[in-house]
Amino acid sequence: MIRRGALLLFVTLLAWSLAQQSKERGRCFSLLSGMVDDINADIQKITGFNNLKVLPRIKNILRKDFFHYFEVNLERGCPFFDDDKRCPSSDCRVKDCPAEEIPLGLREYSLESSPHHKYSKEANMYPEEIDCGLGKLDSSLSEERKTIIANWTRHDHEDELTFCEPDDDSSGKMIYVDLLKNPERYTGYKGPASNRIWFMVYNENCFNEDSITYGTSYLGPNDQNALGQSSCLEKRAFYRMVSGLHSSISVHLSYRYPLSLFSRHQPISRDYDSNNPGWGPNLEEFRRRFDPSIVPDGLTRLRNLYFTYLVELRALAKAAPYLMKQTYFTGDEKMDKETRSVVTDFLQIIQNEGSIFNEHLLFTGDINEANVLKKQFREHFRNISRIMDCVGCEKCRLWGKLQTQGMGTALKILFSDTVRKENPLDQSSTAEPNFQLRRTEIISLFNAFGRLSTSIGALDDFCEMIHESEKQKRHAASG
Repeated sequence: MIRRGALLLFVTLLAWSLAQQSKERGRCFSLLSGMVDDINADIQKITGFNNLKVLPRIKNILRKDFFHYFEVNLERGCPFFDDDKRCPSSDCRVKDCPAEEIPLGLREYSLESSPHHKYSKEANMYPEEIDCGLGKLDSSLSEERKTIIANWTRHDHEDELTFCEPDDDSSGKMIYVDLLKNPERYTGYKGPASNRIWFMVYNENCFNEDSITYGTSYLGPNDQNALGQSSCLEKRAFYRMVSGLHSSISVHLSYRYPLSLFSRHQPISRDYDSNNPGWGPNLEEFRRRFDPSIVPDGLTRLRNLYFTYLVELRALAKAAPYLMKQTYFTGDEKMDKETRSVVTDFLQIIQNEGSIFNEHLLFTGDINEANVLKKQFREHFRNISRIMDCVGCEKCRLWGKLQTQGMGTALKILFSDTVRKENPLDQSSTAEPNFQLRRTEIISLFNAFGRLSTSIGALDDFCEMIHESEKQKRHAASG
């Protein structure tokens, strides 16, 4: 009886101690709490859901071969200005993959069912060019062929609704990049060149608003001006998504920072990744970017990170039935089966929690004004996807293109309607999304969401570092 009482007391004290530690850690971001603007979602609940359920699963998925080999054109050229200046640092460079490293299935899979195959030479050959043998004319179409043609037709419709300008597969400049060997981290690309990119993203893609004035902050325009409540929801959503993407990138650069550049006064914490020694979270850099005493809108920008996270979470939830049907083929049967399993597990979690953002609130009201806004929304985001080709740092360009394509894919999913198969009056028939996704779109969608999820997880680590730093200061002052 005494032992049981002692054990109960120990458990109670342990629980109280952990609660106090959690409470203390929570104080460092006490202002980063409450509800996400324009979305009825609690920040603390989102953080817990992400860190416990989402982040471990998305990290596992992104280590699979299908998801970490990304095909991209990094030599597309900037359409807005001529600038030969490039980041001189070796950290800016991308290591592309030799052909033999790429899984065979990714290099040699059949393209016939791809919507883009309809424009190929093979798809446009006349029957006599394929087989000159005589035979009875068969005017019927197989079910498989009907599906392929339906996909082609749907693809033509989608091109009018795409939010990103895709790289040209026939350019001869496409390369495969192993994202695991080219992680997003601090490269030293900053100053006027970097500021010009973000100036274009924020200022040249506004909805016919007054120009946004930049201050000394390199994190973007004053959110209170750009996102005032007088602006309609669509405009606020656009700016919050861009700001959230920018905030996420800034968190990553602070989280994967070269330890050799730490100030001599800053204690070096544990390495972020044992596979990447010499890199770790830089608390000073994080504070310089988000501390409200330095950047007045720092907390607002972190809230925008949560907004962007919820938008892409909703897109994954909406696309889950479609994504669960994909084969994720690489040619390795065992690995492909495992990939399908972990993706399905992840999407089932997302489906249960992923409907917090309601895209149907956007582009409502007067139909003419809504159509104009939707067109502007799409055109502005297409411009942003092209601005990423102007980034001077090759690795930054890679991750900028991937994450804007991922966000554009999320918007494509959210603003697509669903069509009902078979009889529309038959409630037992299944609803089918009215979109098709390229492999690069699927990869960018998962990786872009993975970046946002990692950023939210990093906030918790930075919070712990702030708590430890303040505790050490109190200890030094009392000593």
